[in-house]
Amino acid sequence: MAFVIVATILLLLIVLAMSVYLLVLRAWIRLRARYRAGRAALYRPAIELVLMEEPYEAIREALRPRRWADGDIVQEVMVESMRHLEGEPFETLCRAARDLGFVADNERGLDSRDRHRRGHAMERLGLLRAHKAVPRIVELLLGEKMDMQLVALRALAAIGDPSVLPHFVAVAGRMPPGLLPRTASMMLEFGAPGRDA
Repeated sequence: MAFVIVATILLLLIVLAMSVYLLVLRAWIRLRARYRAGRAALYRPAIELVLMEEPYEAIREALRPRRWADGDIVQEVMVESMRHLEGEPFETLCRAARDLGFVADNERGLDSRDRHRRGHAMERLGLLRAHKAVPRIVELLLGEKMDMQLVALRALAAIGDPSVLPHFVAVAGRMPPGLLPRTASMMLEFGAPGRDA
């Protein structure tokens, strides 16, 4: 009988500890999201400067991280906007990303042990059309698991370098049948107008 009481008390303490842990974790995630949203709001006016075709120096300074950890937040603001831009505004943000060191930072991210960091780096480099990163992304394409291969395929398609098509086709051909339409639609980006070869 004493064993059952002790086991019940231990189980209740474990449940209580897990509940407290989950509450603290949820609070931390909310605080972090609120902090990042507040910091991102400082950099969104730079996108308006891009759209209003303000001088490049003013845009670059508006995007320059003000705190050590703001670089990732600035990149998120830029990437979020670049998904919906083309032409001169897109090219201006690409130039700012190069000048502020974000392309080099993401190239270093390709060598990270953290697969999420590698995935974000590939995605951003693809969006920034970083041709210098193509050989490393191809290495990752050939050596990663399927979920990361999809990210690499998407990045290579966004860069649009036709020299990687043989690798692209080889990996896409090994995808499950359900993913073939998705990879086929990515291949169309290699022929999209306005791509640099």
